[in-house]
Amino acid sequence: MIQNQKSKVFNRGLVKGLVLGLIILMLSGQPFTVQAQLDSDNDGIPDTKETELALRYLPSLQFKAGERFFPVDVTYHLNNSILKWRSGETVTTVDPSPTISTISTKGENHFLDNKLGNLMEIAADYGQKRASLGYTVYARVTKEFAYIIVQFWIFYAYNDAALNEHEGDWEMIEILLDNAENPVSAVYSQHLQGQRALWGDVEKVDTTHPKVYVARGSHANYFRPYQGRLGLESDEVGADGVTLNPSNLKMVLLGEMGSGNHPPSQDWLNFGGRWGNWAK
Repeated sequence: MIQNQKSKVFNRGLVKGLVLGLIILMLSGQPFTVQAQLDSDNDGIPDTKETELALRYLPSLQFKAGERFFPVDVTYHLNNSILKWRSGETVTTVDPSPTISTISTKGENHFLDNKLGNLMEIAADYGQKRASLGYTVYARVTKEFAYIIVQFWIFYAYNDAALNEHEGDWEMIEILLDNAENPVSAVYSQHLQGQRALWGDVEKVDTTHPKVYVARGSHANYFRPYQGRLGLESDEVGADGVTLNPSNLKMVLLGEMGSGNHPPSQDWLNFGGRWGNWAK
């Protein structure tokens, strides 16, 4: 009974305090607003939470010795490309100087052809500019059924694998979290497929950053380094090259596709064509 009486007195005092506070705000001319959490991509997850999770699970990338290409901002490739359209064996130039805006409306059979020339010329240009370009990783945080999904999309200007060579190379790393934000598993892209591991089996840096072993040239992602060559693509995966830890990476948070769900600077998300020429 004494506890109930204290609760009633506390509640009456709280209500009076709130009313008095509102009156003071109105008299002082200060607006009274409740700040809603911003969700600029309209996916049900506040932007601050997306940023927090993306930074928490930003990967550590371990490259094989001899790698010539590293994660880069897509505008580097775009600025070096000509937008073309292919129909059968006929190739037509659509835009000699494409921009994010112009490619955003283009779909299937369009492709970005690097105008620098062959592998050696592209590698030389990238090598000269690599330090100033830095290393960019794109993050996407979204919901899927009972999971929160933290994705990292990584772009390389060229894929110069032993058995597969082409311009423009997208790769992906994905961390699955349960509704309580506990990591459950990780998925790494490997060519047209991928590999999954339970979170407890994933090597990590600083407890939360998954370690990714990147195959030389093909940029397929593996959970462990290996000796020799792997699979039909003859991948070389090792721990004897450049290491890019989370502190070395520039993380760009992506919005969702569709009008109003991302800033204009990310309209390249709507590009439905190829990010390079056809495989040679």
